[in-house]
Amino acid sequence: MAPLLAVALLTAAQVGADAPHAITVDTSTRHQTIEHFGASGAWWAQHVGGWEDDARDRVVALLFDREAGAGLSLYRYNIGAGSGEEIGDPWRRAETFEVAPGEYDWSRDGNAVWALKAAVAAGVEHFVVFANSPPARMTESGKVSGAEYGRSNLRTDMHDDFARYLVDVTRHLREVKGVPIGWISPINEPLWEWEGGGQEGCHYTAKECIAVTKALLRAIDGAGIDVKADIIEAPLWRGAGMLYVGPMLRDETLSAAIGHFSIHSYWSTREQKRAEAELIREYFPDLRLWMSEWTEMKGGRDLGMDSALVMANVIHDDLTVASVTSWQYWIAVSRYNFRDGLIYVDEDTHAVHETKRLWTMAAYSRLVRPGYARVEATIDSADLRVSAFVSPDGDESVVVAINNGDEPVSVTPPHVGGADSMTVYETSAAHDLATVYSGVRPTTLTLPARSVSAIVSSGR
Repeated sequence: MAPLLAVALLTAAQVGADAPHAITVDTSTRHQTIEHFGASGAWWAQHVGGWEDDARDRVVALLFDREAGAGLSLYRYNIGAGSGEEIGDPWRRAETFEVAPGEYDWSRDGNAVWALKAAVAAGVEHFVVFANSPPARMTESGKVSGAEYGRSNLRTDMHDDFARYLVDVTRHLREVKGVPIGWISPINEPLWEWEGGGQEGCHYTAKECIAVTKALLRAIDGAGIDVKADIIEAPLWRGAGMLYVGPMLRDETLSAAIGHFSIHSYWSTREQKRAEAELIREYFPDLRLWMSEWTEMKGGRDLGMDSALVMANVIHDDLTVASVTSWQYWIAVSRYNFRDGLIYVDEDTHAVHETKRLWTMAAYSRLVRPGYARVEATIDSADLRVSAFVSPDGDESVVVAINNGDEPVSVTPPHVGGADSMTVYETSAAHDLATVYSGVRPTTLTLPARSVSAIVSSGR
């Protein structure tokens, strides 16, 4: 135990003359209940899923294992549109199961299905299937990457066909492959024009979003499967309420069927999130909000704390300002020279590279489990940001503390519900969600410079 204590329990004199900052947690002030943390299988699963066991098993363990990895509790499977010859990057093409209207070749997309089943075997509890575009035969352009001039691309006579395709694939994955899919997301970022062949994509107007969602609900009802609609993956917070939430939920059919609304956090400030979330809740107070896609839009690989801290602050804002109940990362695995994957892989050698983003995500996804409630947490420091969560039975609390500063900071750890034991996990330049302290609640802790720490208290 001594080495762990040496890491976590520095005196105030060692980190500066200032008194420790007090982390305060108020369990009587409860906010949202967390549903899950997750990431998507686009576009890596259809490739990595076919690699040798050592490489693909390591990726699965890093993403989903609750002891050795991030312990993600939700996985997003991409139902491909197929074709996509115009998409220059082969990694961004996705197979379709459909071979003719209503006919399927279920041997297709085998690598991605392997990854999907591996997530089930690893203990993932929640699954979403999502589509970036309808299959080519259903589109106006005959392409899956958008229409000329960014126009709407789903043919008006194909709403039911598209819905049936999504439901047929979902039913097969549930009933034959044993994947407990809970949601179908038919529309991804409808605001964008999706022209240029960079990836699958489809523009929709708000009216088309309503029509497609109604078609999906009819198809789900007709198939008699226990899944819900995940609507609609708006691309950013600004304007999401006015453009999509309001028009869709003023429809009686949709308002009765939609329990949550999904929004992406790209290019969104803290204040934009606050304003949009408050506006949505003013008119639709029972609507849950999901953040279903984000990555830092910046070039260059970064395995270190720079991008990890950017992500940590986005997660913090989405949880504490927008009060989302689910937070889902974009591509879990990347081969690109970009700040995207939680893991990087080399296509030629199949080498797997961990990032600090992975272990920062793990501070939330591994430790803040489905059913935990966010409670009020504060700290008197400009460089520190804290959020707190309690388990359903109240026996465990998790405080995630972000030190954005360039110096270590001494804090007084929270005393939550009479808990008598504490474990501290640290992600920093030196550690990857490593246990740096475990024992009786100490009087002070030191949060290293540029770090993310999870303080877990248990017992009563």
